[in-house]
Parts: sequence; structure tokens; C-alpha cells
Amino acid sequence: MPADAAGATAGGTAAAADPAAPPGAGSAAAGAGSAAAGAGSAAAGAALLAQWTLACCAVWALLTVLPLHLTQRHHGAGTVAALVTEAVVSLRLMRILAGPALGRLRPRTAITAALGLGALAFGALAATGGSAVVLAAVLPVLGLGFGMNAMALKLIAAAAPDRRRARGFASQAVAVNLGMALGPLGGVALQQRFGTAAFCAAAACVHVVALGLVMLAGPPGEAAGAAVGAGRTRWKALLREPGPRMPLALTALGFVLYTQLFATLPLYAKEVLGAGGSLGTVFLVNGVLIIALQLPVTLLSGRLGVRPTTLCAVGFGCFAAAFACLGAGRTVAWLFAGVVLVTFAEMLLMPALDVLVGSAGPARHRAAHFSLAALATGLGEAVGSFSGVRVATADGLGTARLYTALAVLTAALLLGTTAVRLLRTARTAAAAAAAAGHDPGVPGDG
Repeated sequence: MPADAAGATAGGTAAAADPAAPPGAGSAAAGAGSAAAGAGSAAAGAALLAQWTLACCAVWALLTVLPLHLTQRHHGAGTVAALVTEAVVSLRLMRILAGPALGRLRPRTAITAALGLGALAFGALAATGGSAVVLAAVLPVLGLGFGMNAMALKLIAAAAPDRRRARGFASQAVAVNLGMALGPLGGVALQQRFGTAAFCAAAACVHVVALGLVMLAGPPGEAAGAAVGAGRTRWKALLREPGPRMPLALTALGFVLYTQLFATLPLYAKEVLGAGGSLGTVFLVNGVLIIALQLPVTLLSGRLGVRPTTLCAVGFGCFAAAFACLGAGRTVAWLFAGVVLVTFAEMLLMPALDVLVGSAGPARHRAAHFSLAALATGLGEAVGSFSGVRVATADGLGTARLYTALAVLTAALLLGTTAVRLLRTARTAAAAAAAAGHDPGVPGDG
């Protein structure tokens, strides 16, 4: 039973059991119960976002501290590269393994287990001082916990009513960006002053605090997880379903474009501007805009009734405009204009893609669909990074030509898909008009 309904029922039952209650007391008690349930639901939602922000702070801090720690221990370049790559891949692709397990777990149980895995992983690193062997063994465990947490939150947001679904995904994106902004700052400062063991111990404590928030606030259990009780899903059957194909394709394409912000923008700053001095400010602008504007933009689009597919189209349009600025411009102003447009593309596109993936099929398939979306994300990042860097560093090409080509291709794809949608809509309307014209029940029909 939903929380609001449970609160109203409890309040009404309590009032009915009291023979001295005045008329209307049942309704008043029901309203009070509903209000209390609503307050409890808000507290649970705040606890979910708080624990996710804390977990992101710890994990993004580790990604920043890891190469510093390994080089301080005088490990070879191959070892450093292998462990950093293992960390990145584990955090992204372990979500795919987390999907089937989440189909049989309540979201609260999954989040509790995820934070427990994080605390244990960081605790093991603290106890061993960040040994390379322990790192290699622990990073997949940490990635699994982080992936379970992320996937459980997506399932909770996807199970919300339509009007609140995009807000949930947007709030999670804000939490991720807060973690990316705050975690590395605190983590590097702690590691540089007190050592890696102290940093890992603090990260373990952060996970314990996050776990305490989840246990105290009591986030949604079975009611929020539509995938609870679902049987084992066959991946081949999922791939044959038409519903998730387009959202997954858009997800892969979106991350091919978005990853250029991190894969090729440093090369652009060095090649076009002649120095990378403004690069830190560029990424700061991206993070600050996401934190400040992601929720307002999502709420505004919801109030205006903008559909997720329309938001995706506008987002890809922002990508095309951003790459046009980066390809044509040769100044800091063009650079920042491009970054701002990429940021707005991220704001519009990412929550809309999550909504499309979460509504692509029956509720029992949501965990599997989000696992496939994680795979599409990793594929898009890999293709975008490799192809972008390959073109940007090729003789006679460079980042300016890369961005110009991406602008043209994105605009052409956007115009083509828009034309196809309009044509399909026109054909559907014409078929409906023809059917109505031949309907014997229509007044005036011969």
C-alpha cells in the first residue's frame, strides 16, 4: 500500500475506534495521517539523496587519490594505468552485474547491501594502507556496491508517478555532481596530509554514516521497487523487445557526444587556446551549472508538459550548437559558450533518457533495462573517447575539425529523425481521417 494511503487508513481507523470522537474526526485524522506519511516520505527521499551524495563523494575522491597514491608508492606506469582503468571500468560496468540481483531485492535492501560493501572495501584498504594487491581485489567489490546503489535509486525514481519521475532522476544527477565537486577536494587534502590509510578510513566512515541515514529514515521498500518478485529475465528476449531499443540507442549516442567534454576538450584547450590554464575553470563551470540549474530546468519542463522525447531532441540540438561553437571559435569566449551548451544538453538529455529507459517496458524488466542502459553508456563512452582522441590527434585533422564534424553529424541526425517523426505523425493523422470518413456511424457519411 502506498505510504499516503496507509497513513490515511491508519488515521481513519483510529478515529473510528473512538466512540467519543466528534463528527468529521475521521476525515481530520485521515488528513493528519496522510500529512505525516507525506512528511515521512520526504524525509526518506532526503535520506536517499544524502546517502548517494556521500557515496559519490567517497568514490570520486578515490578516483582522484588513486593515481597520487600509486605514484607515491613508486609503482610502475603499467601498474598505475591498470589499477586506474580497473577502477573506472568497475564503477561503470559492475552495474550490469547488479541488475539481475536487483530484480530480486527490495531497493532498501539493495542500498543497505551496497553501502555495506563500500564500507568493507574502504575498511580493507585502510587496514592494508592501500596495497596494490588489495586494491586489485577490492575495486570490483566497490564497483558492485556503487552500481547496486545507483541502480536501486534509478528503480525507485522509475517507480514514482509520471510527474515526479524526471525530478527524481534530476536530483540524483545533482547528487553525483556534488560528489564530483566535493569529494576530490576533501579526499586529496586528507590523503596529502594524513596518508592513504586515513583517507580510506574516513571513506569507510562516510559509508557507515550513509548506511545509518538509510536505516533511520527508512526509504521505500517493496512498494517502490516494481522489480521485486520478478522472475529471471532472458537477455535475448529483452533485446528483441522494441520498447528499449530507441532509448538505448539514444543513450549510447548521447554519451558518445558527452564524453568529448572530458576526452578531447583538454586537447582543444592546448591546440586552439595555446594553454590549458582555463581548463579547471571550464570543468568548474560545468559542475556549478549542473548543481544550480538541473532541478529548476527539470521542474520547469515538467510544469510546461514537455515530453521526454522533446527534451532529448532539444538536448541533441544543444550538443550540435556546442560543437559548432567549439569548431568555429578560436577564443576563450567560444570555449565557454560551447561548455555551457554542452552542460544544458546534459541537463536536458540525461534525466529524459532515464525516464525513457524506465518506461520502455513492464515494471518487472526495469532492472534489466537499466543494466542494458549502463552497457550502452559504457559503449558510448568507449567509442566516443577512442574515436574522438583518434581524430583529434590525427595529422591534418585536430579538435576543431572533430567538433565541426560532430556538429554537422548531430544536426543532420536530429533533422532526419525529426522529419521521420513528422512524416509518421502525418500518415497516422491521414489514416485516422480516412477511417473516420468511411465510418458508417459518422453523421453525414453517405
